[in-house]
Amino acid sequence: MKKTLFSIMALALSLAVGQAAKVDKANITKDAKFLAHLDLDTFRASKIGSTFLKKIREDEGREKLDALVEIIGFDPFTAIHGATLSGNGEEDNAILVVKHGAKNTKLLAFMKLDEHYRKTEHGNHEIHGAGDRSGGDRGYVSFVSETTAVLASSRELAAKGIDLVNGKGAAKQIPSSLGNISKKATNAFITAFADVESLKGEIDDENLRQMVKQAALVMGESDGKLILSLAVDTYDADTAEQLEAMVNGLIGFAKLNQDGNPEVKDILKGLKVTRKETNMSIHFSIGVDKIFEMIDPALKDLDIDLPQP
Repeated sequence: MKKTLFSIMALALSLAVGQAAKVDKANITKDAKFLAHLDLDTFRASKIGSTFLKKIREDEGREKLDALVEIIGFDPFTAIHGATLSGNGEEDNAILVVKHGAKNTKLLAFMKLDEHYRKTEHGNHEIHGAGDRSGGDRGYVSFVSETTAVLASSRELAAKGIDLVNGKGAAKQIPSSLGNISKKATNAFITAFADVESLKGEIDDENLRQMVKQAALVMGESDGKLILSLAVDTYDADTAEQLEAMVNGLIGFAKLNQDGNPEVKDILKGLKVTRKETNMSIHFSIGVDKIFEMIDPALKDLDIDLPQP
């Protein structure tokens, strides 16, 4: 049972870490079984995001970033506004739509240095392919407009992405569970959704396949707190009750060891588990300053100056 719960969390987080300002159904494929959206504008404006991005620009990170900018012609940490990944769950079948304010001249010139570079067309748009096909490293990109790029693992998917961005492909409606859970964080920078029922063939965990129908996740900041919420739709009320009992059991086990670990105590204080009919939700919140305090030793190793309250 514990493995099932961790599998649910891992599924949602893996989707999220792989994704402009809000989730736009125009960027989601109509046959999407999963989606992940990363809002970099909001992340940069957040206390957590601004702290880590500041570190990237310092010391050796600054030199590496300058070298990257020289190659591709833009700073990815300022030029990229957001990204939405969606797919049908099959291997190498996903489309990444990137919203940006970058100039692609240098990036395109860099791609053309690849011996396997090829250019094809889809309507009035160019599709640029680079990488060795035999090694499985080939990728495709199309600069659909000055502010939108499409990336995919095949030319066919890149063409599909172009049609999607141009409004020619019927986009998928945003799942209601994702819309509801997104309200948990005022400033969400990661949102993700998985139609687990349709992805059963890609999931190894038997308990997960039998218990979970859909899962949605949101991470962001709200009122000075880091927010992480996970909503799980099950097949029936009994299953939802069973999942709730599993989560509460793990929390109870963790509480047995909290006296010797103040950090665990702070984390447990921020956890809230709720259940309504066939839905089970886990909501976690903790002060951003407390997060920095907890990871202070690691940040000092990275020579990061913590923001002052």
